[in-house]
Amino acid sequence: MRAQIAAEHAAGVRYYDLLISGTLTPLSLLNAGILEPVEPLFILEEIKDPRRWYGGHIWADKAKRFLYSFQAYQSENLWHNTQQIRADDLRSYDDLLKPKFKGKIGFLDPRNAGGGTSTWAFLYKIKGEEFLRNLAKQDLMLSRDQRLLGENLAKGRLALTVGLSYYSLAPFLKAGQPINPLPEPKEGSYTSSGSGALSVIRNSAHPNATKIFINWLLSKEGQEIYGKAMGQATRRLDVDTKWLVEFGTRASKDFLSADENQKRENSSEEVLTQLWPKAIKLANEILR
Repeated sequence: MRAQIAAEHAAGVRYYDLLISGTLTPLSLLNAGILEPVEPLFILEEIKDPRRWYGGHIWADKAKRFLYSFQAYQSENLWHNTQQIRADDLRSYDDLLKPKFKGKIGFLDPRNAGGGTSTWAFLYKIKGEEFLRNLAKQDLMLSRDQRLLGENLAKGRLALTVGLSYYSLAPFLKAGQPINPLPEPKEGSYTSSGSGALSVIRNSAHPNATKIFINWLLSKEGQEIYGKAMGQATRRLDVDTKWLVEFGTRASKDFLSADENQKRENSSEEVLTQLWPKAIKLANEILR
């Protein structure tokens, strides 16, 4: 999509007014000079007031003008087969290196964008390169196919998986397979804005409609509807997000301080442009 938007914009075509996505796509558009500041389009006081938002106004870009993050949450992405290991068998990421887990870990391939990449990059950040090199020696089952990893976990061929979400495993959970999320390791887990990065295309064809839509999207009603449709958690303090726990998602505002969320965030421009490339380069080097 980003290539299409960039090409059309360069040709003077304006089919897109705004983008709601993860942060990677709009970052490339920002670097191409295609985005315009978002905050001047805020009209409603309930949106402009930072006290309505957990952590105030949070931006994914360094300039704090172009990529508005209206979500912050944590997904359960460590799952285990309850017939293979106990929940307390993994208290720290260091436990992944235990001999008993060799050949028993499924990892959503971090060389392709997704939950596997996010987790790999977070581990690079908090545990370092040597840890990941040792993890690669555990004979990981790497795959881009989430269903394949889920099936191997359900059948006990794998003891645990890394990078899969509740929605990847929902069919197996509904079928009563022996799968449960693992407790959060002592080092913590990363938080994400998910599909909650809002950006606006410069010189869009429908500026007034864009402004109206943005103010609806970021309103209480808009955030309730979007959150339920996506299964992701808004930062609006007046929107209930506790129900998401049932579906493997914890809103940052329900269990973390704003400062702790920022320490764990894994989707800002700084992280994506400085840390992720190093982590992905390592993955391409050591994973086969």
